[in-house]
Amino acid sequence: MTQHTESSSEEPRRSFVVRAAAAGAGAVAGLVPACTGAVYFLDPLLRKKQAADPKAAEAASAAGMEEGYLPITKIESLAEDGTPRAFKVIADLQDAWNKFPQTEIGSVYLSRSATGELRCFNARCPHLGCTVQYKDSDQKYLCPCHDSAFEPDGARINEIPPRGLDSLDAKTAADGTVWVKFQKFRAGTAEKKSI
Repeated sequence: MTQHTESSSEEPRRSFVVRAAAAGAGAVAGLVPACTGAVYFLDPLLRKKQAADPKAAEAASAAGMEEGYLPITKIESLAEDGTPRAFKVIADLQDAWNKFPQTEIGSVYLSRSATGELRCFNARCPHLGCTVQYKDSDQKYLCPCHDSAFEPDGARINEIPPRGLDSLDAKTAADGTVWVKFQKFRAGTAEKKSI
């Protein structure tokens, strides 16, 4: 009779150990794919930001430009009288998981003076981000959304926008290509803050 009680007390212990081992093995079997999935999902977000367009970076380096400059047009396409002209900015765009080759990432206004000095503005209005248009007849930039207005030098004419047009660095390479360091800036603030 003593043996019967010993075996009945050992069975719950054995049953507990078996169940605990099964739960542990199940947890490990479930954690491995869950951790692998989490690493795969978070990898693009945790990875260091790489150059958005490696080809553009190579071309900029070959033209003697620093990283971040994109080719826009030839200097001959700009009027010598300083009249601004709009250009699309095309580059490879990559978000965390997707790559979009040769996509329009924005637009700029370029002009040059008789002395060859370049002037470049981001075409986004600093008020709410609409695209401004240059009206040659009025010789000013106008925003179609909220009547923001800017001088040819980018200074604001009225108090609607919080700041003047956002200027960008522009350089001419030896072959006559105009390169622009394209950036976007936060709209709606007086401070010119890159995003």
